[in-house]
Amino acid sequence: MGRALTLLGLTEERCTFCGGGLDDPEQGYLCGECIKSIEPAHPILYEKLDFIESYRVFGSYDGVLAEAIRLIKFRSVKPLARRLGTAISRHLKEFIEETHPDLLTHVPLHTFRFWKRGFDHNEEILLGAGLNSEPVLFRKRHSRPLASYGREERLSAVKDAFGVREEFIDAVEGKRVLVFDDILTTGATSRAVSELLLSLGASEVFFYFLSREGVN
Repeated sequence: MGRALTLLGLTEERCTFCGGGLDDPEQGYLCGECIKSIEPAHPILYEKLDFIESYRVFGSYDGVLAEAIRLIKFRSVKPLARRLGTAISRHLKEFIEETHPDLLTHVPLHTFRFWKRGFDHNEEILLGAGLNSEPVLFRKRHSRPLASYGREERLSAVKDAFGVREEFIDAVEGKRVLVFDDILTTGATSRAVSELLLSLGASEVFFYFLSREGVN
C-alpha cells in the first residue's frame, strides 16, 4: 500500500525532515522517530493576549512540529493530523483539567479551504487527541493564509471574520470556552474569536495553541 501511494506521488520515499526510512505508510511523510521527538517546548515566553483568560502553547513553530503542520495544511496529509493529535494529547488534557471548560471548540477553516483540503486540520488534530470539538464558530469570508500577512494586515483580515453558528448562540452564554488553534503569531485571530465569544455572553475564553512563531 505504501509503495503504491509513493508511485502515485501521494507519499515520499524518505522522511521529509530527517531523510530516514518511513515506517508508517498511512501518513507517508514523517518517520516514527521524528514523530516521537515532538514534545512540549519549555520555556516559552507568555505575553498577555487581549480578551483571553489564559492560554497554553505546546511548542515553538520550528523543527519537526513546524514540518508536520506544513504537511498537514499544505499537502493535506490527514493521517498525520491524527498522529500529531496523539502527540499533544497529554499536554492538552492537562490544560483542560486546569481550566475546566464547558465547551471545547476550534478555529475553523473557511468553507472554500475546507473543500480544497478535504478536512479541517484543527478538528482532526483534536480527534487524534481523543477529543470532540463542538462546531461553534464559522468563518464569514475567505482570505489567503494569514502567514502571508504583516501584523496590521492580519488585524484587518480577521476583523469581523468569524461568526457563531445559530444553534450555539444560546449555548455560549455563561460558559467557559476553550478554543484550539494551530499557530499563534500576532494574536489577531485569538483576539477576534475571544471578543466575539465574550460579546455573546461567554464567561471566560481560553486558548490552546499547537505552536507559536518567533519564540526562539
